[in-house]
Amino acid sequence: MVHAPDVVVEVKLPQALLVGAGLTRQEASDALLRSYVISLYRRDKISSGKAAQLLGIHRLVFIRILAEEGIPYLDYTSAEFEREVEALQSWRQ
Repeated sequence: MVHAPDVVVEVKLPQALLVGAGLTRQEASDALLRSYVISLYRRDKISSGKAAQLLGIHRLVFIRILAEEGIPYLDYTSAEFEREVEALQSWRQ
């Protein structure tokens, strides 16, 4: 896989925001990246695997983060869910 170069994006934040949250610059940077990646995932712009890769974590860790944030990993309609259940039941037979 070809690794694309990183791009530095500068975000100006009030110092009081970092101090009030008790964050270092690096922690704030990490939190912003995490939020942005989650936002891309939620809008179906990237997969869970790509999100995990961007954050430098295992995909299962990313799925756990989603659960901690209250974000569903599987977002089925009831009709889609019923089709999945039917498919699983047919495999068992």
